[in-house]
Amino acid sequence: MQRPYSILIGFCTALLALVFGFSGESRATSKGYDAPAKVILKDDIPCFFAEIDDDSPSPTGETLTVMINRGAKMWHIDEEHGQEALPFSVDRCIKYGTPWRSGVTIKEPEPLQYGVPYYADIEARGRFRVAFCLARDSNGGRLLTRWSEDGKQCTDKPLNDADRPSVWRRMFGK
Repeated sequence: MQRPYSILIGFCTALLALVFGFSGESRATSKGYDAPAKVILKDDIPCFFAEIDDDSPSPTGETLTVMINRGAKMWHIDEEHGQEALPFSVDRCIKYGTPWRSGVTIKEPEPLQYGVPYYADIEARGRFRVAFCLARDSNGGRLLTRWSEDGKQCTDKPLNDADRPSVWRRMFGK
């Protein structure tokens, strides 16, 4: 009589393992954000924005967090009242270390280091993320570069085409 009971338990266990196995796999493949953000250098300082169609303030507020990939939080600001316009373009980007007028600084900015993989999350009507590294070009100027495939180190590949020095500048340094 115990045989059908053990078969039922085995079947239920297999079914649960199957369900949790698939749900765990789907979480593991999630990218952790809704859409890409952008970063540029403005006055030699990283400046973050997301290309959002509706630039009106988010009713739930917004946050910006910069972190070392798989590491420490470098800067975190929050604006929970929906009073700030969203950083939706190059002209409205948020410079690293600059707080919002109506927000709070949760983590004061620490100096960004060269050759360290960072990412920035902008949360407003979703999560927007950009991965970047700080590097120096051949003339010693700042440059934004890409992460390696595994995200553990930086590459020398420019992040944005606009960051790549022109042929003239590479040849003559002007």
